[in-house]
Amino acid sequence: MLTMPAKPIFPDKTSNDRSETTARRRRLLEGNWASDLEDFITDSVALDRRAIWGALDTSSNVFKQGCEALAVLYSRKPSVGIERENAEAARDFIGPQGALDKSHYFEMMASIQMKTIGLREMLMRIDISDSNQIMFRPVTPDMVFATAPAGDPMKPNYLYELRLRKNDSTGEMFWTADCFDLRDMQNPKYAVHHVEADGILGEEMTDMFLGGNMSGANYPYRDSKGEPFLPWVFYHAAIDGQLFSPYELSEVVAGSMVASTYYTYFKHLMFDTSFPQRYVASLQLAGLNTMDTNLASQRMTVSTDPSSILCFTADPDSTTQPLIGQFQAGMSDPATMLGAITTYERRLATQMGIDPASVQKVSSDPRSGYSIAMSKESMREAQERYEPVFRVSDIEAIEKAAMISNAILKTSYPETGYVIQYESIELSEMEQKSQRENIIALLDKGLLSPVDAMFKLYPDLATEEEAIQKLRTIRQQKIEFA
Repeated sequence: MLTMPAKPIFPDKTSNDRSETTARRRRLLEGNWASDLEDFITDSVALDRRAIWGALDTSSNVFKQGCEALAVLYSRKPSVGIERENAEAARDFIGPQGALDKSHYFEMMASIQMKTIGLREMLMRIDISDSNQIMFRPVTPDMVFATAPAGDPMKPNYLYELRLRKNDSTGEMFWTADCFDLRDMQNPKYAVHHVEADGILGEEMTDMFLGGNMSGANYPYRDSKGEPFLPWVFYHAAIDGQLFSPYELSEVVAGSMVASTYYTYFKHLMFDTSFPQRYVASLQLAGLNTMDTNLASQRMTVSTDPSSILCFTADPDSTTQPLIGQFQAGMSDPATMLGAITTYERRLATQMGIDPASVQKVSSDPRSGYSIAMSKESMREAQERYEPVFRVSDIEAIEKAAMISNAILKTSYPETGYVIQYESIELSEMEQKSQRENIIALLDKGLLSPVDAMFKLYPDLATEEEAIQKLRTIRQQKIEFA
């Protein structure tokens, strides 16, 4: 069994705090957050109380649900184009079954958008695979250290990624840093270093993993003019003038932990206190067992159940008459508690910018929980919110992929001029009916021209000439087939 070394720290406290915060969010989004919930509950309640709650309930994750609900920009594959004079040169790159399609870039983007919304940033490493194909590799920000110049704070000029590698001869696992340094554009650097536990970049291992020197004149990532660039793209959930913004939505992250703590406690109450509890005075209970020996939560218990019978023996030290009674169930109305928890979850969802009307009940039963079921109108609003910031990064990724392919694979793809069209969520039947009725009413009142009406009814029309031709075709067919 290989020993997995601990992840090294970053050079400064700010970066380490950012990495820790981002890593916790990443685990929430990837479903590997049970240990985080355990730590949260342990900090919230005494150990002896926690011991009787039993297994965790991680069925509620409002943070992940909200991120998934908002990540709808790539629900349909976008279209990539370029100006007509470069269309033929770009055909093998952006055309059907071209290099971009084969890289599965847009197939990955739905997941990347979801993580970008939750982590506030995501990164993409662009390179050439062993099979000589363009390769996009998503990287979460907790694995990356990056800096940017003060005059351009959102464009990094120094970056390294922590990567776990293995010595094939010894089987030893160790951490390395893939370093990219463009602080001196006349001497760009790309190197691999061994990383010590304290975060110090140690021995250079470029020859071992890259096959030779990759700095200076050998730096491989250059455009057609010979200018070096970083083979990385940053995706941001919002443009705020910073390279990293790891603490946005912290309230929702913390609230998701609280909601899951409530559900874990609710599960305990359903299992252990939803039936009446009998008690006895002046008698001794038989069958007590010691739980959690040598732990702070050590206690004497006996397992009970609605079908169990408790056995008592006489207390030799007691001179009073034995008394047996019964408490009411500790949880007599589970629907009230469940309703309070789900209302709390609904408030968390609205803090993510989700329309409260989109946090709908999963059934008509007023006692049922809430789920995030966004209407098509709300999904289009989410698309419009994130389209501008993702458009910038998507275009950058496509251009850099073309540059890298030209530099390494010796292709001749255009390196600029790409455009991207995102496919909007289609209207529901009710929305289509309402739109038609509104357009007809405006036409009847003379407040809308027939050409403008065609643009509204047929969004695919690009020019006024196409709209006029569409109108003429419709009128000719009405006459012909009337």
